[in-house]
Order: sequence, then C-alpha cells, then structure tokens
Amino acid sequence: MGTSNVKVFGQKVMAAFAKKHPNVRKPLARFEALATQSEWKHFPELKQTFPSADYTAATGTVILDIGGNKYRLLMRVDFEQQIVDVQAVMTHTEYDREDL
Repeated sequence: MGTSNVKVFGQKVMAAFAKKHPNVRKPLARFEALATQSEWKHFPELKQTFPSADYTAATGTVILDIGGNKYRLLMRVDFEQQIVDVQAVMTHTEYDREDL
C-alpha cells in the first residue's frame, strides 16, 4: 500500500503574509515541511503533528497557532485526498477580530 504525503496549497497566501511580517517566514516554512512529511487519515492524527490545532466544524476550517502563538494559520484539510489548502495567515490580533 503506497503512502501519499500531504500536498500543501496556498503558497501565495503565505508569501503575501510573510512579505508584511518577515518574522513568520521560519514558522511557515516549518509548518509546510511538517505538513508535507505527514500523512493524516483524520483530525486526531493532524493534532499529533500540530497539538495547537483546532477544528471549526461550522466552516470546516482547521486553525493552527504558529510562530510561538503570534500568528494563526487557517486551512482546509481534505484527509481523503491528502490536501491542505491554506486560506489565510493572520496575526493574533487580526484573528481575534475575525468572526470564525
């Protein structure tokens, strides 16, 4: 049985945010490296990789704390297809203002 690692989409979203917030570059690179080395069958497996992960059932969004809890990464995960689609990266303050 062949394994299929997670594919990460949303590099433009991450790059645009990193342009405004250079300190997030390393945490984003770490997130992407960890994600692409993973194979998650369901949310509890993702949570083993990213213990801070929260799932918002209403929107189907997974929210991660990255960069020492300074930033939030919002993504959709298709466990069947092994695809992560990064929807947004925000500062903690921007995230607190969002109605998720």
